[in-house]
Amino acid sequence: MKQLLFTIGCVLLFSAQPFAQDFITRGKIEFEVKLNNKRIYSDADRAKNSWIASKPEFDIYYRELIFAGNQFLYIPGRRGTITYFPNDNSVYTDLETRQTISKQTFIGDPYLCEDSVRPIKWKIENEIRKIAGFDCRKAIGIIHDSVYVVAFYCPEIVPQGGPEFFTGLPGMILGLAIPRYFTTWFATKIELASIDESKIIPPTVKKSKQYTKKELAGILSKKYKEAGRWKNEDFERALKELDRYTF
Repeated sequence: MKQLLFTIGCVLLFSAQPFAQDFITRGKIEFEVKLNNKRIYSDADRAKNSWIASKPEFDIYYRELIFAGNQFLYIPGRRGTITYFPNDNSVYTDLETRQTISKQTFIGDPYLCEDSVRPIKWKIENEIRKIAGFDCRKAIGIIHDSVYVVAFYCPEIVPQGGPEFFTGLPGMILGLAIPRYFTTWFATKIELASIDESKIIPPTVKKSKQYTKKELAGILSKKYKEAGRWKNEDFERALKELDRYTF
């Protein structure tokens, strides 16, 4: 009887091996960011501006996401085929403290902004897409009350992060599209070895302390007026501009 039970146990153990799955908790992801210039600029824009008219159908650049557990660092990658010099903005996210620290540049000056992790209402759907060799499930989210986001997340990669400020799905976001902004983010490759976790730290700026979103909005309101972009200081407009700029 004991021999029979042992045999059954072995059969069950080895028969389950093909279904065993190793979940990923650390690594580095390269995202290809693609902007659709034909949708961003109208025919009238192209007719009036020769620089816009000369732009290719898509501007493409790359970002990298280094992650380990609940900490993420989103930084510039290789330049790609973009027709202008991309910014060097970066975002550090800690899901344990529910905080983000981002480096953002406005009118040539970099600033540090401390904020909470942004809540996003997600609705998970049944569509499956393979991205960078991983099966990803589709989800729909809404940001800024009315902006729709399409995401594809991978449950096999456990940390609930993604590009930019996007988090909150049961797995890593490997694909993202914001139709209103005519922009997509899709993972092109994922590295799981030789990850230097010591690099996953908040960005720094020599002449900037960490501002809250409201503090930075106040600075931007004055800065845009002084630069002649706005006629008057407008805190609420600056706050919306900060949200739009960082998605």
